[in-house]
Amino acid sequence: MALVSDVQLACSRLAAHGWHSLLLQHGLDITAADLQQELIKPLSVDRTLKGFEDFSPEGERGIEAGRPAESLLYHAFASPNVLSAVDGSQLTAFPSALEIEQILNFVYGINPPSVETLSAYAGSAPLAIVVFAYEYRPRPETVHKTQADLCFSRTGVARTGTAPALYDAARRGFLPFVETDAQQMRVIPARYGAYIAMQKKGDSASFGPMSFQSPTDENLSFWVPIHKLFEGKECLLGLDLTVHLENYQINEKIRQVHMLYKGTGWQEPDILNDPFVITEGLCHWADSTEVGAGLLVPNAKERLVELAYYQGQPLSFTMPAGTGGLVHGRHRVRDDGSIEDLNNVEGVDAIVKAGGYRTLHYQDAMADGWVLARCPALESYGMDRDSVAAYSIIGAPDFFPLCGQRELKAWSSDPAVFPCPTPPCPEVWHTRVNPLSDVRFPINPTLKGNYFADDDLGATAIVSMARVEPVGEPVLTAPEIALAHRQSCLPDFASGVFGPGWEVGRGLVDKPFANVLNGYMLASPFTEDARICAALGSYWPGVAPDSTRTFEPRKVASSVIPLTDAEIGLTDAPSWDGLKGPVLAEFEGRQVVQYQAYEYSDYTSAALNQQLSLAVTGHTTTQQYHQRVLAMHRAYQALGATEKAEKSQWSVLSFLIVQQPDEQLEDAEQEAGHRLEGEVMYMFLYKHGSISTPADDFKRRYVDIDARVQMYVSQSALLVKEDDSLWHLHDESI
Repeated sequence: MALVSDVQLACSRLAAHGWHSLLLQHGLDITAADLQQELIKPLSVDRTLKGFEDFSPEGERGIEAGRPAESLLYHAFASPNVLSAVDGSQLTAFPSALEIEQILNFVYGINPPSVETLSAYAGSAPLAIVVFAYEYRPRPETVHKTQADLCFSRTGVARTGTAPALYDAARRGFLPFVETDAQQMRVIPARYGAYIAMQKKGDSASFGPMSFQSPTDENLSFWVPIHKLFEGKECLLGLDLTVHLENYQINEKIRQVHMLYKGTGWQEPDILNDPFVITEGLCHWADSTEVGAGLLVPNAKERLVELAYYQGQPLSFTMPAGTGGLVHGRHRVRDDGSIEDLNNVEGVDAIVKAGGYRTLHYQDAMADGWVLARCPALESYGMDRDSVAAYSIIGAPDFFPLCGQRELKAWSSDPAVFPCPTPPCPEVWHTRVNPLSDVRFPINPTLKGNYFADDDLGATAIVSMARVEPVGEPVLTAPEIALAHRQSCLPDFASGVFGPGWEVGRGLVDKPFANVLNGYMLASPFTEDARICAALGSYWPGVAPDSTRTFEPRKVASSVIPLTDAEIGLTDAPSWDGLKGPVLAEFEGRQVVQYQAYEYSDYTSAALNQQLSLAVTGHTTTQQYHQRVLAMHRAYQALGATEKAEKSQWSVLSFLIVQQPDEQLEDAEQEAGHRLEGEVMYMFLYKHGSISTPADDFKRRYVDIDARVQMYVSQSALLVKEDDSLWHLHDESI
């Protein structure tokens, strides 16, 4: 069936749901008898309509051959901001993932070029079949930030989960939530496609890459997509194509434990087998007849972490000493085969650190690998066997799926937000924000196939299609465009600092700190690293929660993006980690703050018990994330705590978003003589004194209160109450 027939079917389905009248506002009749002619005629595009404000200024047709971002129908179908009918009401149906891919193929196939034409366009630049992860984004999330556009990367980031993926048609993407079960989280797929691409030195005025790094990127080579490859006779003039995407993924975390540490009881050849090395059952290609070709979907697992089995028996090993908390070792195997939970033994940290006992291995479903394209019809042009692979990551769940690393880096680097001598400010988070898309490291050379060269440093970068005319500066007077409200599979939403990282690690077996990206230099399982990162104040911003207020005060960290009372289990809602936060209690005749001790927290056990949740944290928007970070920052400033040591003296006892009207807020405003506008956050902080452990419960900590401060924080003002003083307006200009 001709591509135009697919497009016609999609248009016919959507026409009665508000799409006909919406597109007719631009002069495009999607019910026209000759749809192909209708799609190539000039239009009068109305960019004042909601969702079309960031449509390409050069776009003037329903379909512009080979230019998706200049094709009005593709923009309307693919943009997550096209949600409203002509009258402002929400459209009653939206394009499916399959229909969006069909429109994209039609953009490239309506006037198919020849290979010779593409070669002439590339000039002296090398051509190859290259696999990209890609998605269509609103203007603020694109390479040039001047219009909505497709973004491409040779790195895709899918994510593990416990429930199947679910496409949200209105948002044109995927989200991890299972509405009926707060303790489940959906896998997040990554979309890959094969393109004929040209290799060029970085060019900020043409294709990028995003967040251009001068002079580094000017001297690096990047693959730039020219033409999408798809099956059939309509893709390239004179050719009948078959396009096959191959995928390989590997999880060898457990093997690496035994490579890095001696005396564990396991060595080759055993550690070459499953589950030491896992290559099966990690992911699958979604049915192309339902969602289009190239959607790589992680396999949903019953639990985020599962007991590892070898030769039909639970896999145990001798716990090595000094793993730095990155290998789970809290389930000791006794001589009789029974299992002892060391979390119930006093001094568990010292026991784990010392090692030397038998314990159980647990596995997760994270992996790294590649996606490679085969197109036999292009062999005679030298573009099949030399095809260029994409780096494929199956990462850990993202507990803030709507917040990207790239956007947080740009925001926190703005001196108007956080004045500092050398942005990005190190005092905002405990590590500098750096998205994976900004990293210029080679890819794991040990992956089967040797598809990544040592000098290939641009695989994680994000590029656009090449612009014929130099891109101009973003128009500052342009209307504000909403960010996409979905989970991204591109690497600007992934962490790019590694110690280890969140989604991908750094190093090799024999060179642990080498600047090489791979999946095996991560914690085993990932929940071990998640525990540490969360307790360090969201050490990986935008993906890890901040659990500092859940546990007793620790000098190593202070709150950066405080979790609400609901998110740490102080309401009826399930906490993100299965734990309960601090509460006030009486101890030896005085009021103290009661905590569950950090030492006895165990996120691997929480995952086994299906207690990890992103149902609450996951709905935090980028703007809300900003507001929380700023609220915490301003609170510290009001306390006179500007240095890390000063901040660590204060702990958050309560934090919540005030649901107005609120009687307590109104009383505070009246007492302070100032009314707060907009969203208001409430904070209860205290300066902590001595920390003690009650004799009857070594898992509990009691913390003395030296001073109490309550705050109401709005975007423009801060009300403060110290101990028993009156509420007053704090002067933030000082």
